[in-house]
Amino acid sequence: GVLKASQTAKSPFNGCAANFCLLFFRSMLPDVLDDFKVQNPESTGHEALFYSFYVFFTKFASGVSLGVSTLSLDFAGYISRGCSQPKEVDLTLKLLVSAAPIAFMLIGLAILYSYPIDEKRRQYNNKMLQEMRDSEADSESETTEISNMI
Repeated sequence: GVLKASQTAKSPFNGCAANFCLLFFRSMLPDVLDDFKVQNPESTGHEALFYSFYVFFTKFASGVSLGVSTLSLDFAGYISRGCSQPKEVDLTLKLLVSAAPIAFMLIGLAILYSYPIDEKRRQYNNKMLQEMRDSEADSESETTEISNMI
């Protein structure tokens, strides 16, 4: 059938909301890495591991959502290449593009609310990381001076 005006108006909003979720969590990764470095200063080289987990779980969630969508449509009686579909398919599609994303976004926001890195902690982490960099630079310059004396 033809899309209703309200459905057409919701499409850009839904796309923006989905992109916000992807970009927002991606932008949290540097703060998480900084916090990890401050809490574990002797541990190095874990950036790739954090980014790999992020990419893996993003792709995993996409695969699961695709599987759930396919199974839901199959249970609703979706007819492949059919011009007309049962009413249950219409309801299933409405739930898959409205209620389910809203529910998962609310769950995500609830989890985000408990996110331990706020602005104060982020500033503290930046200060600690700068002190760590300064102390590394001082120790490197002392090592260079000693090696030049020898």
